[in-house]
Amino acid sequence: MPDEAVPSSVAGFRSADDLACLAALERKVLWLACWMIHHANHIRQSRDGLKVGGHQSSTASSATLLTALYFSVLRPTDRVAVKPHASPALHAIQYLLGRQDQARMEQFRALGGVQAYPSRTKDGDFVDLSTGSVGLGVGVTVFAALIQDYVRRHKLAGGDEAAGRMVALVGDAELDEGNIFEALLEGWKQDVRNLWWIIDYNRQSLDAVVHEDLGGRMQALFRSLDWRVETLKYGRKLHTAFDGPAGEALRDWIDACPNPLYSALSFQGGRAWREQLRADLSGTQGLAALLDSYDDDGLHDLMTNLGGHCLETLLEAFHGVADDQPRCFVAYTIKGYGLPLAGHKDNHGGLMTPDQMAGLRALHGVPEGGEWEPFAGMEDQADALRRFLARVPLREQRRRTPAVAVPEMAAPGGEALSTQEAYGRVLVDLARRDDDLAKRIVTASPDVTITTNLAGWVNQRGVFHRRSQADVFRQQQVPSPLKWEQGPA
Repeated sequence: MPDEAVPSSVAGFRSADDLACLAALERKVLWLACWMIHHANHIRQSRDGLKVGGHQSSTASSATLLTALYFSVLRPTDRVAVKPHASPALHAIQYLLGRQDQARMEQFRALGGVQAYPSRTKDGDFVDLSTGSVGLGVGVTVFAALIQDYVRRHKLAGGDEAAGRMVALVGDAELDEGNIFEALLEGWKQDVRNLWWIIDYNRQSLDAVVHEDLGGRMQALFRSLDWRVETLKYGRKLHTAFDGPAGEALRDWIDACPNPLYSALSFQGGRAWREQLRADLSGTQGLAALLDSYDDDGLHDLMTNLGGHCLETLLEAFHGVADDQPRCFVAYTIKGYGLPLAGHKDNHGGLMTPDQMAGLRALHGVPEGGEWEPFAGMEDQADALRRFLARVPLREQRRRTPAVAVPEMAAPGGEALSTQEAYGRVLVDLARRDDDLAKRIVTASPDVTITTNLAGWVNQRGVFHRRSQADVFRQQQVPSPLKWEQGPA
């Protein structure tokens, strides 16, 4: 089908040329991520010859999401927790931005090479939050958003930049982790702001397809905690098809299609889609016109055009956010999208064979010997891509504040003390000084302030909350050794 014009809602912040650059970068991110894993397993010589592994399919499902974020949406004040198995795509993006080098990518999962899971200590500070422990990085973004509120309201950061967004790219199977729901509830209690969770909803976990109604349950949960939920289920091509022959029936069929069947058809391709639709929608008016307007490749392209793989859909949603309410984007994707492994239930730890990789090389136009070249296979766009990358918002320098001096402090003396009591006394001493260090210390005790010897500290410094709340017991003159006055100060 011919390309449609860029929707006006997208054209307002990205031109057709920019969208073409983003699409090219999306393909390059996918290629580099897959090649990095393939190189480690099939080309680099290891001492024991064992499989190195990697997650080509999990990386592929998030390539469009990360392309939209890092090359268009994110600003220097934003911070991101990238799902563990999307690490190769993150390294590919940083390579294209000039922050990662080829030598380290060639050592993927080896000593001194790039890490299989984003690691702030081992990969460098372009990783905002380490996410190797499944689910923990997601929860950290809640507390990062709360700390940002503290820092801004106490004027500790300097500058007048807009508040950054704390963003988590969440694998849908990570939602099995209990700490995520503890963090969600804590965020609700603290009226968290400037927080985005983008769920890579590919509906496949390590060994199987996820529970059928997970998406609906997730959305209900987030809404109950005052998050705004945006479901990005369909791409632009599918929306256009819904307005054509048998379009309403097609949409109803997709909505009712079980996740395992949709994944299996995504693996089988256009002919399987055609046979299934003919069988399930037999007798539907306009069905023949719909199916006859696509060859098998085109039909497969249409039926896999989900919201999480459509740059226009993602850009419109992300750039369209104009407030600081916490947001959950449920982005429908296909695990292994763009790869011969797409949709197969066993693709989580699967690796493309050399023959399959050769097919991907041909599809991307990458010559032998040019596998690591940033613009191999897209030489005609190279100049435009360089200009585009030079003005990516994330290229701007991040503000760095100076280190804070630690004052000399005498150890608590006198009688024998438990370490816990000594800790409390040190903090009380700091609180009384009210110096730069004290202003930057935030304690986060899980409802055990008194029993962890933090009462003196809290009495001196107060309890942080976005909204002022008086200590009712103190107002009512009920005796208590603990002041519990909450507020922005």
